[in-house]
Amino acid sequence: MGLDFRVLGALRASCDGREIDLGRPQQRAVLAALLLAPGQLVPTERLVEGLWGEDDGRWPKDPVGQIGTHAHRLRRALDTPGLLVATAGGYRLAVERAAVDLFRYEAGVGEAATLRHDDPARARELLAGALAVWRGRALDGVPGGFAERARERLAAGRHAAVKVLHDLDLALGRHAEALSALDALAAEHPRDEEVQRLYLLALHRCGRTAEALAAFEALRARLDRELGLEPAPAVVDLHARIRRGDASLAAPDIPVPPRRPPRPCQLPPDLPDLVGRSAQLRQAGRVLREPGVGGAAPVLGLSGPAGSGTSALAVHVAHAVQDAFPDGQLYAAGGAADPGAALAAFLRALGERPPYGATVEEMSARYRSALDGRRVLVVLDGVGEVAPLLPAVAGCAAVVAGAEPGVLPGDAVRVALGPLEQHDAQELLARIVGADRIRREPGPAAELAEICGYLPVLLRTAATRLAARPQWSVADLVRWLAERG
Repeated sequence: MGLDFRVLGALRASCDGREIDLGRPQQRAVLAALLLAPGQLVPTERLVEGLWGEDDGRWPKDPVGQIGTHAHRLRRALDTPGLLVATAGGYRLAVERAAVDLFRYEAGVGEAATLRHDDPARARELLAGALAVWRGRALDGVPGGFAERARERLAAGRHAAVKVLHDLDLALGRHAEALSALDALAAEHPRDEEVQRLYLLALHRCGRTAEALAAFEALRARLDRELGLEPAPAVVDLHARIRRGDASLAAPDIPVPPRRPPRPCQLPPDLPDLVGRSAQLRQAGRVLREPGVGGAAPVLGLSGPAGSGTSALAVHVAHAVQDAFPDGQLYAAGGAADPGAALAAFLRALGERPPYGATVEEMSARYRSALDGRRVLVVLDGVGEVAPLLPAVAGCAAVVAGAEPGVLPGDAVRVALGPLEQHDAQELLARIVGADRIRREPGPAAELAEICGYLPVLLRTAATRLAARPQWSVADLVRWLAERG
């Protein structure tokens, strides 16, 4: 069974079914921040700001030391060697994403999204199963601004997923089952016009047309009184169609849809302010768009020192060549990722049911069979064991970021990244902080870039800190960094 972490409710952890005592609230807040980025380095300063805010005047006397103490106590509580790793500048929780309920939920939501139009019944089943993972308010009882922001983001995502679930209910003719839930949801979110639209349609299909018309009038009066707005055009149109008895609003007869292979799109968002790397981008584009030796799937390996931006470049390259892979993009990240779990997730994204009890070799063969005849791009970021996850199928390709030497196949094309050129480092600072602030202080800006070693990740972290503090000069940030070594 192994380790299992729950964040969609009160924060909990267990090992082989045994509950783990996670200690004090601030200790739990550190764990929560690490769990939301499994396998990734979380800078110490982000943990400090997540607990005590961005105003360092409100920080305790030794915030870095306190974070270290919390990490030490968590390491003892989790009692798994190598799980919570301290590195230069931060901490990393080497746990696979499948061990955290949030990412199991998100995988279910993502798979449902790919099937929503082609197989709504299966999409609804997957979405209902994903939502069943929730056990209350996310990170309930965990203190700090980081946890509060995460709670708000996750609650908004859950609300959106619930609306999609009820939209699928109505598309499948399940209006009677959905009505009571929509009744409560409409009362809880009186200004959410999509919720109100679904509620009106469910009432009408259940033969309660007069109530639907009355609910629309109440909505219009409420929006006018509170916001000075008319209802959205989609709600107004539905009201008009209900009034005239439009026959097309009747519950649909659901045909069995033709099964079309899903087209997964798992890429993280692209960075809008990536700078430099033009030569590497051109080379990467050529490699991925052309067949490999003998028609094999090309493999592009990106490597470089910590902070050089291999992860960001891998995602940027993948977005740039998306058009060459119309059948989808798969993504896995984290050095602790179990290849079996990653293969199972890939198979589900491709519309296959992972065989129960299969070995990694068997699932890898099934995975490549599912890719046969498709053009799919696979992006692996910091994955320890990449061989089983490489597509190795003509028409597909892979981008591997941060792989250890020797794990890539012999015909892989390797691209090494180093620090940015000085002018590119200045450009990155200017894009995040603002060109005027950087232009006013060329000397401190150059010193800041040098302190960061011209590495994109460190530059981005420093620039983000400066952008959040408009009262600081660049020189103020340089002094602040110097004081903290």
